[in-house]
Amino acid sequence: MDEYLPVIVSVGLFLAIIFISFLLTIPLRQWSARRGAPEKGSGSILKYLAGRVSLALVVLIVSQPLFWLARTGLGIQFPLGMTIYFQGWLAFWAVLFLFNFIEAVSLQIYSLRGCSFPIPSLLRNILRFVFLLIVVFVILRFALKVDISPLLASTALLTAVIGFALQGVLGNLLSGMSLHLTRSIMPGDWVAVGEEEGRVVRTNWRETRLRTVGGHTIVVPNSLVASEVIQNLSTPTPLRRHEINVGASYSDAPGDVIEAMTKAALGVESVLGRPKPTAYVTEFKDYGINYVLRYWTKHYHDRVPIDGDVSRMIWYEFKRRGIEIPFPMSDKLLNDFMAVVYRQRKLPPEDGELDRRSRVLAGSELISEFLTDREGKPLLGYEEIMDLASSLKFVRYTDKEILFRQGDEGDDCYIVVSGMLRGRIEYRDGVPPQEFEISTGALLGEMSLITGMTRTATIIGGGEVELLKITTDAFARLLALRAEIPEQLSRLAADRAAKNAAGLERLKSLKKDGLVESLKRENILKRLLHFVRTPGK
Repeated sequence: MDEYLPVIVSVGLFLAIIFISFLLTIPLRQWSARRGAPEKGSGSILKYLAGRVSLALVVLIVSQPLFWLARTGLGIQFPLGMTIYFQGWLAFWAVLFLFNFIEAVSLQIYSLRGCSFPIPSLLRNILRFVFLLIVVFVILRFALKVDISPLLASTALLTAVIGFALQGVLGNLLSGMSLHLTRSIMPGDWVAVGEEEGRVVRTNWRETRLRTVGGHTIVVPNSLVASEVIQNLSTPTPLRRHEINVGASYSDAPGDVIEAMTKAALGVESVLGRPKPTAYVTEFKDYGINYVLRYWTKHYHDRVPIDGDVSRMIWYEFKRRGIEIPFPMSDKLLNDFMAVVYRQRKLPPEDGELDRRSRVLAGSELISEFLTDREGKPLLGYEEIMDLASSLKFVRYTDKEILFRQGDEGDDCYIVVSGMLRGRIEYRDGVPPQEFEISTGALLGEMSLITGMTRTATIIGGGEVELLKITTDAFARLLALRAEIPEQLSRLAADRAAKNAAGLERLKSLKKDGLVESLKRENILKRLLHFVRTPGK
């Protein structure tokens, strides 16, 4: 036993050096591992490099003092020829230090250039293991003069046995290497692997981890990933196209249906304006015409809520335009139903509906504040209000649906019947946008209709909203009711424009050509009188 004691002590000393170095370098190595890639700045770069090479460097630094302390201070007797083994020990850690230093510098260079390193981390770890194994054999053969032939033979036999026993594990390993080399999937990508779909959280030598929309973590073996068809929804670009199938009745012109569908799609925040949404007729069925709506987003993995929002906007847009969504029925029932619907569209509103429109109109800002005499009494009587109300229409908007955008042309105005709207005004020159709310009874959009300038704010629904829509024809009808109405509205519009002139100059998307002239009272009055002479123009 005594003859093996120096060898045991020597091995113990080697392990002690590794353990002490490991403990001393924990903070640096953890900091470097958390960063993943080096940050800019000389301090961060040096700290990152130190973390990558710290273990090998500290082993090289503490080895000589600890060996000297063990030999002289503790009186430990090392076996003969220990100096050669100690030199081999230092050579191994010196090579590891150089390898880690070169790797860290290479990663730093690619990071500063804004490029990803061409060799994935999994493959780098495998190459490091193979390289260090070769270094060990070279040190044993040439530095320590050890015959490594039996070791190589036993290693080859052991490799064959392990390969046969762990062929499934090795299959995952090789598949992982293939995926990393081809960069088919990378952490952060949103992918569909077979029936599973999610964001790639992590990949290693055995498995790929996906996090689904529902928050579940799915562990997929690399061999299964390599054998399945992979749909990468993130690269080379996250831009993806959605499709929704919608039906409409034969009484609705395809052009009107397509316009309504594309407008509804643009009302959803996630839908991109470029490429523009498109819609096509796909099929003529017994009960109606089928259409397909195609639009693009950068969040295809959230397609269920996005498609749901677009479908919701389509329903509201169809409802406002009177476009019917059909359902299967017999030919006779279909013809009878469409005949009734067509006749109802041409009929005047029922008394209850007309009375409700009249009450909403009478209580709005338009009648109670804008169109009043000097004593504050409304200019219009209830009979005149009812006559005007017959040309108006109730329309509904849903939460986050866009009523109109800043910079759009304005051919109509609205009265808020119920619910609440949110507005946003954007300015030039980096001025913060202004946000506001519009409540029940308010009139909005009237300045564009009266003056002809574009919309000065973006208005969206703040929940379920019902509005009373005043079209160009209805507005011309209002102007023709009393001779003093055009004069009064032109004065009010000119005064408001003069009061807000400084703010109008800073608005985004506002056409400045002829703006000052168009906002003068006499020019506004000419426009209003033109409405009276040529309704709808």
